[in-house]
Amino acid sequence: MCLSMKQRKIYKELSKTADRYVMGGRRMCGRFRLDSEIDEIAAKYRVDYKEVDEYNVGDFYPSQGAAIILGSGRRVLTLAKWGFTNNYNRSIVINARSETITERPMFKDSFYSARCIIPANLFYEWKDEGKSKKVKYKIGLKGRDLISLGGIYKLSIDENQKKHISFVIITTEAEGDIKDVHHRMPLIIDDEKLGLWLDNNTPLQLVKELLKPSDSLKFKIEKCEDKLSQPNGEHYEQMSMF
Repeated sequence: MCLSMKQRKIYKELSKTADRYVMGGRRMCGRFRLDSEIDEIAAKYRVDYKEVDEYNVGDFYPSQGAAIILGSGRRVLTLAKWGFTNNYNRSIVINARSETITERPMFKDSFYSARCIIPANLFYEWKDEGKSKKVKYKIGLKGRDLISLGGIYKLSIDENQKKHISFVIITTEAEGDIKDVHHRMPLIIDDEKLGLWLDNNTPLQLVKELLKPSDSLKFKIEKCEDKLSQPNGEHYEQMSMF
């Protein structure tokens, strides 16, 4: 595949900023994909109000704006930035481990009262096959076009009274065939439990139960070409998303 000079420049910029994306001290970058129509997303999640009517479809990276579903009672579809800012070193934290989310000061308040869903069609993972070789896989759910990734968010207001929302994706131990690719995976909320996840009135113990990976999910996992590896043979996607 031939890439334009503009595409190569974008990919190089992504690679330069990758070291700023961390989870619990581990450097990483990440990617998921969403290209469903905005009305399809709104219908799937029974959204009461849309703050956006369109978005840039395709692959999403840390620090980019992505569609999320939030709201306890009244569901809202809006855009939010992927990643919490770590004020200690100005890095961007993109994931929260389910095992420690209630203990970490950065995450626990949002877990109690600001849970969200990040719609995705699929996510990517890179399998370490030794000798510095990483193979890219795209991972989706069999029989479902949209995957409901579990996350938490923060809301802030700047000096101009403008609202800013950021989110992180929660991760769990890998289930099923994903274990053959990586030991971690994003938290996936079953369709019938979306209300429980979003509702702030759900008992805390029940919410904690939702943090456990479901063993009923059936995944479709396929190797795929990493387009970021193409220009001049350089490889820009080195680290795991989760």
